[in-house]
Amino acid sequence: MIHFFSLCYIALLAGAGLLAGVMLADANNGRSRSVNSIGVPLPPDAAPPPKQVVHLFAEDLPYMEWFRTIYKGAAGKYLIGEPLTRVNRNFELRGSAAERWTVSPDGLTWTFIIRRGLQWSDGQPLTAKDYEFSLKRGADPNNGYDFEWYYHPIKNWADVISRKKPLDALGVKALDDYTLAVTTESPTPYLPLLLTYSWVSPRHAVQKYGDTWSTRPATCISSGPFLLKEWTKGKQMVLVANPMYRGRDKPFLERVVLRLFNSTTPPQTIPAYEAGEIDFTEIGNQAQLARLLSDPILSQQVHAFPNFWTHYLFFNTKRPPFSDRRVRQAFSHAIDRDALCRSALKGFAIPAYAMLPPGFPAYQEDQVRDIQRYDPPLARRLLTEAGYSNGRGFPQVEMWLRNESIMIRDAAEGIQALLKRNLGVDVEVRNLEAKTFMDGLNSHRTLFGLVPYEFDYVDPSNMLGVWMSGGRHDWANRTFDRLLVEANGEVRDPARRTALYQQAERLLIDDVGGVFITHKLVNQVWKPYIKGDALEPDRFGYRAWRGDQVANTMITLYITKAVDTVAQR
Repeated sequence: MIHFFSLCYIALLAGAGLLAGVMLADANNGRSRSVNSIGVPLPPDAAPPPKQVVHLFAEDLPYMEWFRTIYKGAAGKYLIGEPLTRVNRNFELRGSAAERWTVSPDGLTWTFIIRRGLQWSDGQPLTAKDYEFSLKRGADPNNGYDFEWYYHPIKNWADVISRKKPLDALGVKALDDYTLAVTTESPTPYLPLLLTYSWVSPRHAVQKYGDTWSTRPATCISSGPFLLKEWTKGKQMVLVANPMYRGRDKPFLERVVLRLFNSTTPPQTIPAYEAGEIDFTEIGNQAQLARLLSDPILSQQVHAFPNFWTHYLFFNTKRPPFSDRRVRQAFSHAIDRDALCRSALKGFAIPAYAMLPPGFPAYQEDQVRDIQRYDPPLARRLLTEAGYSNGRGFPQVEMWLRNESIMIRDAAEGIQALLKRNLGVDVEVRNLEAKTFMDGLNSHRTLFGLVPYEFDYVDPSNMLGVWMSGGRHDWANRTFDRLLVEANGEVRDPARRTALYQQAERLLIDDVGGVFITHKLVNQVWKPYIKGDALEPDRFGYRAWRGDQVANTMITLYITKAVDTVAQR
C-alpha cells in the first residue's frame, strides 16, 4: 500500500506538471510502475514517460474549436475539449462529462448530470452552463457554423438557425451547474450518441478573445485530456497531457506531435512512416499496399478494417426503364461484387449486399445477401420478363460518378462490362465534378449513378435515413418510411428498435431501392510499439485507428518498451 502522504506528494507534483517518471509499486505483483507527468500510472509494459510521444501528420487548419467550424477545424479540437459522452471501440456509449442521463416519459427531454469537479485548464470550473453556451453557439446564425445540420433533432434548432426564433428558444437549458436539459423535436433515442460530438467551448475565453481564442497557446483553454503547447503554422502543433484535467479519461501519452501540411501539397506519408518520422498513417493506393505487404516486417504493421461507408447504384425509379422493379433486380443480380473486389478494388473494398456495413448497429448482411446475389441466369430472365431480352430495346444509359478516384472509375468500368456481358445492356460511365453530380442527385434528375455514403453518426437512422421519401433519392416506399419513423422514435426498447431497422433495410434491398456494391476497406500502418485499448480487436475482430474515434484512441494509447528495439527516429 502506498503511504497517504506519498500519494499527496505525487498528486502535488502532477498538478504542477513536474512529475516525469515517479515509480509506484504495483500492489498486484510488487513491480514498480512509471507515473506520467499528470499522475497517471502507466501500464506495466509501457516505456518511461519521456518516450510517451506519438508523431502524426495533420492538415494545418485555422481553428481548434468544435462549435466554430468543422471543415476548417484543426485535428487537436478532438483532444482539447471534453464531450458529454464518448464511445468505446465497439461504439458502445458511455459517459464523459456527463456521468449519467435520463429521458422524460414522453421521450422528448434528456437530462444529463455533469460530473462534479471538472475544470478548464485555467482553473475555472466546467459546468452545464458551458455546454448550454456551446450548443447555442453552434445554433447561433451569427456564428455561421458549418456543421449545424447535424443537431437538427434539438427542439427549435432549425428555426433558430433560420432566424425564425430567438436563440433562447433553443431546446437546451442548464438547470443548474450540474444539470443540462436537452429537448428534441420528436423522440430521438440516439441523442446521447449524437452528443459524442459535443466538444465544449469555453464561454469565458470566447467572450474575452472572440473566435480566435483557440488559435494560439496563450489563449487556448482546454477542458479535455490534452492542451495546446505549441502551434507553429505550416510546421507543427504540439499537444501535451493536461495537468488540470479532472475527467475520467486521463491519457497515458505525454505529447502528441502533429506535423502540419497544406492540402495543396500533401506529404509523402509512407516514406515518412518508413523513415520513422511518424508513427501512423493510412495507405492511399494499391501500389503502396502491395509494397508494404511484400515486406516481411512492414506487412506485420498493416491493419485493414471495413469503414462505415457503402458504394451503391441508385436509380430514378419514376422513369423507365428503372421504374420496373424487374430491371433493377436484373442489375442487382448481374454484378459480380467479388470479382470487383479482387481486381479494380483489390485491398480497398469488400462486397456489399446491404446498406449497413459490418460492425454497424443493426448489421444483418449475412442474413440478406442472397436477395441481391450474383446470378446471371436469373438476371437475364428478369430482364427478359421486363421486355428487354438480351438487352434488345434497352436504352443506352449513363452511369454518373461524383468526381471519383481512378480506383472507383475502374470499378465503374468493371460494372459497365458486367452489365454488357450478362445483360447485353450498354452503359456509358461519366465522372462528373461534384457540384453537377450533387445537383442532379438532389433534384432527382439523375437516371442512374454510382455513389458512396459514409456515416455521420453510428446509428441506423443515419445510414438508412437517406432512403426516406423526399430525401436523397426518389425511391419511395410507405412501409419503409413507417418502419423508420417508428424505429427513430423507439426510446424504451433497443431490441425492438433494431428489429424495425432490419425490417426496413430488408424491404429496401428487396425492392432494389439501390444495388449495394461494396463497403470501403481502410488500410493503415502503425508502429508495433503503439498499444492501447482502442487498437485492440473490436467485437468483429478488426483492429483500427479510427478517425471518428480519434479522441478515444489518443486517450488509451501508450508507447511500449518495444520502442527501444525498433529503429529510432
